[in-house]
Amino acid sequence: MRITGILVFLLFLISINSYSQISGKAYLMEEGTEKAVAGIQIYWKNTDLGTTTKSDGSYTLETHPESKTLVASFIGYKNVEKFIISKKGITNFTLITEGTELEEASVVGKEIATGIDVKSAALNYNISSKELRKAACCNLSESFETNASVDISFADAVTGTKQIEMLGLSGKYVLIQRENIPFARGLNSQTGLDIIPGHHVESLQLTKGLSSVINGYESISGQINIELAKPRTGETLDLNFFVNQGGRSELNILSGMDVGSNSSTEIMAHASTVPFAQDRNDDGFADIPEKRQLNFVNRWSWTRPSKLWEGQIGFFIVNDEKKGGQLSYLNDGSDAGWGFQSKNNRYEVFGKNGYIFPDSDFKSIGLIYSLSHQDREDTYGVRNYKSDQSSFYFNSIYQDAINNNNKHIYKTGISVQGDLFSEELFNDVKGPNWFIERTEIVPGAFIEYVYEPAPNFTFISGARLDYNSFFNKVYFTPRVNARYSLHEYTTIRLGGGRGMRTANVLSENLSSLASSRIQEFDGVFNQAPEVAWNIGFSITQKMKLFDKNMTINGDAFYTYFENKLITDLDLDSRFTYYIYNEGSRSLSALVQLDYELSKKFDLRLAYKYLDSKDNYIQGIREILLTPKNRAFANIAYEINPQWKFDATLNWYGSKRLADTYNNPTEFVQAERSDDFFTLNMQVNKTFKNRIEMYLGVENLLNFRQDNPIVNAENPNDLYFDTNFTWGPIFGRMVYFGLNYNIPRKS
Repeated sequence: MRITGILVFLLFLISINSYSQISGKAYLMEEGTEKAVAGIQIYWKNTDLGTTTKSDGSYTLETHPESKTLVASFIGYKNVEKFIISKKGITNFTLITEGTELEEASVVGKEIATGIDVKSAALNYNISSKELRKAACCNLSESFETNASVDISFADAVTGTKQIEMLGLSGKYVLIQRENIPFARGLNSQTGLDIIPGHHVESLQLTKGLSSVINGYESISGQINIELAKPRTGETLDLNFFVNQGGRSELNILSGMDVGSNSSTEIMAHASTVPFAQDRNDDGFADIPEKRQLNFVNRWSWTRPSKLWEGQIGFFIVNDEKKGGQLSYLNDGSDAGWGFQSKNNRYEVFGKNGYIFPDSDFKSIGLIYSLSHQDREDTYGVRNYKSDQSSFYFNSIYQDAINNNNKHIYKTGISVQGDLFSEELFNDVKGPNWFIERTEIVPGAFIEYVYEPAPNFTFISGARLDYNSFFNKVYFTPRVNARYSLHEYTTIRLGGGRGMRTANVLSENLSSLASSRIQEFDGVFNQAPEVAWNIGFSITQKMKLFDKNMTINGDAFYTYFENKLITDLDLDSRFTYYIYNEGSRSLSALVQLDYELSKKFDLRLAYKYLDSKDNYIQGIREILLTPKNRAFANIAYEINPQWKFDATLNWYGSKRLADTYNNPTEFVQAERSDDFFTLNMQVNKTFKNRIEMYLGVENLLNFRQDNPIVNAENPNDLYFDTNFTWGPIFGRMVYFGLNYNIPRKS
């Protein structure tokens, strides 16, 4: 307890993992040097019980009641098998390369770009950098093109903001964390993924449905945890250059170095720009806004010689500016037309540390903290919007096993989330001003119990109690997840529980300001948190088809809101109404097939059905701009490790558009959008494992939405509106990129 008190006082952080009976590290031998990488498969021979290494090469794995042979496997390297007698302690592996002709057994070790975590009670997808580089463009909001679980769309036709959706709900209902620290929330909820360069990301963990209570109370539709490149395992130097047909160019730099034998540091820098605007559809507005972003991360990582202590500390700085609107505004000055400008700054300090008790296989303790400040200033025509948010986060986690039995693991701790938030809108004569200040301190306590009596069954039950100072109320958050493997090829999962979050009226609906709509706030003065219940079911089936691996996964999730902030664009096309209401719901069902056509050829097919509805002022209606149906196909082909080809075909069903029947005839819009296809392709060529070039094209079919802006000729008129964007605006986009790296010498 004395150690616990010291840790809390120092505000350090940890990532906690259970200390399993079999653990160790696996390395790849490259040019006479052992290199730790993520994705090396460690599994018990002739079973489906296995795991993959983390970025530092480490792994932990439960024992198997029958198999005694542990295997390490990675594509292009010879499998290593070790006969385990005691099934306790540390087992390390070093894999060496094999010839150009791979043995049949090496297929088991092929790096999986996206895979379901077979040991997780929740439906978790592990997405590696290999998957992210299939769509090797730009920031993280543009990196889900090859993922069927996440939808991406433009928020409007002016700002260029891309938003994600999961389970038929907006991305703000996804708990987005950067290395287990809340990141894209509050003022950062719409733009958080825009300020994380895709090239800086090592991997993603995507959870559908409610996440663990350890991570907080805000998850409703899912969780995305972003793992950046690590100081001790990153490259000595990694450079990335990118340019596309829209005028965007960017430079990414990653550089890591050891500082002594037990510490290291890393720098991640990003600079990007779109220096000029283009108007392909001739509506007078820039299809993509001019942009400039500078992004810098530096962090330090250390371990004690005993390996019982580990930690890191770092800081994050970003400056993001955009300018869009009419070409006359961009070319001739602010008095020449309707324009949009945005200036967004974020500063953050974060850290973590942890301690593993030497007298226990399971006991550990750690803390997570971050301090951040973000300010934003936007202009939408004659409207001016300002906001800022200062936040702090602290989470302590204590883990142990009941009676030192790995069948009964529990985690408990306390957390604090604090936000000082303000936003104000200086409106024109067409509507009222808006101003709100909120000081919200939320201390909480949680406990989670994991029961795993056998390798084929896991049950997790967790609960939180949080006191919200702004609402002056205590909230209870229960969550349950269970996994059962009928046999080694079939796994079913069931989970559910409650989530909540505090909505921010304008920062989460900035696209509504890019119009002439009058903003009506009468429905949000009696503010209350958004509260929702979610239940989900999934089944994963593995099989062999023509002696090739195939995985079929089906899942269904239902979300019901006790209270939700609704942006109503239907009642009158001249107004935006903000109201809180009960009864919104969403049903999401997805079937996905992954098939290994050959050692070098992978196929992914998916179909998703969404029935998402909000309780608007006029009653329950389908949520705007959310397709009921979506189909997806992805193929990945490797001629050899040097040549890789990837293609993704998306079909989006029609989407409901806002009502405009009261408009003058020339401004009346269709009730639903067209359905459409997009096709993205990319080819990668690697030279001597240090230089990689890639050439790709987005929207190869060149589909473009006609007239995405209503009344674009008269942006100061009452019926000007940019909130009818349901498809691509720019059309075909060709891009080119180059990666160069100098590997780390251990």
